[in-house]
Amino acid sequence: MDYQWNMFWANLNPARGSEQAGMGPVLVISTEEVNQALPIVAVLSITSWKPGRKIYPVEVLAKAADTGLLQDSIVMAHQVRAISKDRLGEICGSIKSEELKNSIQGAVKLYLGLC
Repeated sequence: MDYQWNMFWANLNPARGSEQAGMGPVLVISTEEVNQALPIVAVLSITSWKPGRKIYPVEVLAKAADTGLLQDSIVMAHQVRAISKDRLGEICGSIKSEELKNSIQGAVKLYLGLC
C-alpha cells in the first residue's frame, strides 16, 4: 500500500494541550521508501475550513475537488507528528496536484525552518 499523499482517518488520541485530538483526517507526508521500512508514518492533521477563518502561512487550503474529502479543508503543517500505522483507518482522500503538494511541502519547510 502506498501511504505518501494519501489521507486517512486516524485516531489521534491521546493528545495533550493544543495537539489535534480525536478521530479525524490526516495526510501522510513521509516518503514511500521510509513508509515501507518503518511501522510509523509522518502525518499532518487536517481540519475543516469555514468561511472567514484565517489561513496561516503554515497552513494550506485544500479544496474538496482536489482531495476527495467531503468539504474544503486546511492541512496544518504546524500539527506534524509521527504516528503508528496502527492508528490509520480507511483512506478518505488524496493529493494528486503537484501544485498542492508543493504548497504543503513549502508550509512544512517554513514551519521547520528548512527554507
